[in-house]
This record gives sequence, C-alpha cells and structure tokens, in this order.
Amino acid sequence: MEILPLSPMTCSEEELRKVSPLSLSFIGDAVHTLYIRSKEFESGVLKNGALHFLTIREVCAEKQAEMAKIMEPMLTEQEAYYFKKAKSAKVHSAPGHATIYQYNLATGFEAVVGYLYLSGQNERLQLIFNTLYGEEK
Repeated sequence: MEILPLSPMTCSEEELRKVSPLSLSFIGDAVHTLYIRSKEFESGVLKNGALHFLTIREVCAEKQAEMAKIMEPMLTEQEAYYFKKAKSAKVHSAPGHATIYQYNLATGFEAVVGYLYLSGQNERLQLIFNTLYGEEK
C-alpha cells in the first residue's frame, strides 16, 4: 500500500538543520496520523468512531515509541541525527498515559517522519512505514 501525503515543498538539508526538532516532530505526527487514517480507511471500516479508535491506537506515544525502537537500527546517519536531536529536545509536558522515555522516543520517531516528508524522501518514508507495518512493496 502506498498511502503517503506528498509534501508541497522540498526543504534542503541546510534549511532542515535550522528547524527545531520539535517542529519536525509536529509535522511528522501529522504525516504519520494521515498515513494511519488512510490505511484504516482503506481497510473498509467506514464508521468515523471506529476509524478514530483504530487510528489513536497507532498514533499514541506508547505505540510510536515501539515503532521508534524498531526503526532506530535502520536509520541513516542523517536520520539518526534528527532522531537523537528530537529525542533529547526539552519538552514541557508529556501525556499522562506515557512515560517521559516513551514520549522522547515518540518525538524522535515523529521528527524522522517529518524530516523525510519535508525533504521529499517519499520512497524512504514508504520503506520505513512498510517495514514498521509489515507490508510488502
């Protein structure tokens, strides 16, 4: 399945290095959420409540932390840079249902997704999502 939103712009590496890691995480969270929502929609579940429930199971900090642990060994040097930078960014609050460690891992995961999206690396992003969600390309 190739459900990825396409970025309306492509940022250079120089531009992305100037962006806050939490801003990359903000974008990455939206991209990941849209990917999961589209994936669940394609599965044939058409009721909004069910779609929402299925989506929030996947885009919560706990699940994203699990995905981060699977993804981390696959990261390129550039991706690892953004992952580590976001993972150690100073956050002012975390959801009550996740530990700070899980929240930090989730932030790193989202930052890598945001980085790949904004840098126009759709094939790489698709490969990572396919690996994480067990889909063949």
